[in-house]
Amino acid sequence: MNMLKTWRGKTVAVVGASFAVVGSSHAALDSAQIDAIKAEVLADVTLAVAAGFAILAVVLASTVGMSLLSRFINKGANG
Repeated sequence: MNMLKTWRGKTVAVVGASFAVVGSSHAALDSAQIDAIKAEVLADVTLAVAAGFAILAVVLASTVGMSLLSRFINKGANG
């Protein structure tokens, strides 16, 4: 039981210190820094979305191409 109290005490201390650090770091940010971070994140998201669509297009094109090639081969083999 004493070990549980010690563990809880350490957990409460760590959580309390974490909240203190988060609070002070949040207070240190100004609107210019927030706007800069937001612009960087949006640029990264835009890049990821564009890459996703490019991969989707390649997969779709290769699927259609393989289907057409398969039909061509079957028609050639069947005469």
